[in-house]
Amino acid sequence: MKKYLFAVFSAAVILSFISCGSTPTTEPNSAAPKTEEPPVVVELEEQEEKAPAGDDFSKENEALLTKADSARQKAISAGAEKYYPDVLAETDKYYDEVKADIKANPSADHSAKIKDVIERYNALATACAAKEMQEKANELGLSDADAEKALKDFENSNNGKDMNANANKALSAYSVLLIQHLGAMAKTERNAALEAKKKADSVKAGVAKKAEYTAATETFRKADSNLVTKNLEGAYKGYRDAKNTFNSLYETIAEKRAAAEAAIERAKKRVAEAENYTIEADSIAPLQGDVAGIEKEDAVLLEEDNFANPDEAVIDVENSAEAKTAAKINDAVDAAANALEGDAK
Repeated sequence: MKKYLFAVFSAAVILSFISCGSTPTTEPNSAAPKTEEPPVVVELEEQEEKAPAGDDFSKENEALLTKADSARQKAISAGAEKYYPDVLAETDKYYDEVKADIKANPSADHSAKIKDVIERYNALATACAAKEMQEKANELGLSDADAEKALKDFENSNNGKDMNANANKALSAYSVLLIQHLGAMAKTERNAALEAKKKADSVKAGVAKKAEYTAATETFRKADSNLVTKNLEGAYKGYRDAKNTFNSLYETIAEKRAAAEAAIERAKKRVAEAENYTIEADSIAPLQGDVAGIEKEDAVLLEEDNFANPDEAVIDVENSAEAKTAAKINDAVDAAANALEGDAK
């Protein structure tokens, strides 16, 4: 239907130019009255009324799908295919269904479903991290019933919110477990490593086995650094390795030293027996003059011993700034574990 705009120039408009109340004067020989012009009609094109377009969420959906793809890759990188292949497969299936819905109706708002997909993949990544901590705990002979239950609940959850809640609960529990126990274990191993080093120093391991001894002290120092930077697992393993090396050095060197001392005692015994035989023989038939093969009494048989002091080969691992910091943490390991518990959460 078209609309029309009519502009009508009426007599009333003409009269607006004449003073109100005046009477027109008839001029002689005036022309006959003019016939009134028909009104001018101006036709305008109709502006079609269009209904406002509905909301289009296609761009928002595409942006969320990109985030979902990223979350999926994160879960796979965290080990989802290794630790939770079934959960990954179920989540992928659900994601495919959501993408099919979006393809069928791309402009509709699918944000709720896509966000649920993202939460599921994020929960998978968190659960994988918790699973890795569970493996470390098992290696150390540790366990946590609440953490184990949380992982089972994660597997049985059917929405992203619950999956995330259970995965984070498991991760937090295992983090606290490892922090508390690894802190105590690191403390024990550090003290044991220091005792083992003292034993190695007592048999001059820095001289007898310089390379191995130096490597062990570097391992100890690295463990101190890990303790200071809150890497409790690295600290524990470093102290343990240093302790084992120092103990091995002590046992090896002590065994060889004992064998050498036994050989010396046997040699002394043979020398004493030979001296007794010589004295007895000399009393029967004394030797006269110089005898070939027997040195003079004041002869120098060996070069002077110029070996450096073995104590100088001892490497100090307790007086550096880092070692002192580690010792303070060691003395208050429970407080340190409590502080680190907050980091884990």
